[in-house]
Amino acid sequence: MTSRIGNVEAVIFDLDETLIDAQRGLKVAHERVADLLLRFLRENTRNIEKSEIETTVRRMDDKFNQQIMYDRNLWWQKILEELRYHKTLPKPYIKKITSEYWKIYEEASVPYPDAISTLEYLKQETYKLGLVTDDDGTVGFKRRRILNLSFKDFFDAVVVAGDEVAERKPSPLPFLLIADKLVTSPHRCVMVGDKPFTDIKGGRGAGMITIHIERRKWVDTVEADYEVTALAELRTLL
Repeated sequence: MTSRIGNVEAVIFDLDETLIDAQRGLKVAHERVADLLLRFLRENTRNIEKSEIETTVRRMDDKFNQQIMYDRNLWWQKILEELRYHKTLPKPYIKKITSEYWKIYEEASVPYPDAISTLEYLKQETYKLGLVTDDDGTVGFKRRRILNLSFKDFFDAVVVAGDEVAERKPSPLPFLLIADKLVTSPHRCVMVGDKPFTDIKGGRGAGMITIHIERRKWVDTVEADYEVTALAELRTLL
């Protein structure tokens, strides 16, 4: 259909920090990781403040995401090394931290207040809706998270990059696949995402119109076609 920004048939969304408030989930997940790492370090005669661990976990989380490194089982040893502790973290402890991280993250990461109403509006306007998101480092895990979403039935198609297609965002492949699943061409798709270095770069690479929703400041030079600060603002464009 003809929108204010062109002939658009489909609107495609990223998930974390676009539709769900991942920052809420990350805050409590980081606190839990800090608790577990603090306990491990103190058991191994290393004195350190929890605040230093939390700060390091937050900083490294952003760094790993920018590096497209999503396997949390690889994170914790690297974080310890950043904290100047170089002994090996036992595998059972690694799995425990990862399990606690995701459990708490999922419980706390709720949809943004305008997420469902925006999806309802777009459906009423007869747009096809898609979801394209990267895996969480373990095959099948992200798909399970999606199945637990209260708004999953709004989507006509879903692509989990890293599971269904080998390359993750910002490769154009997952974006081309979602367009194919929606039975439309990429240039008639709008990609809405919060991360310039994955969502916007990948959407542009696939030939889609891109809308950046600014949840926080990222140091990146990739520019979207349009900028919004809330999902509700999509009504002014579509």
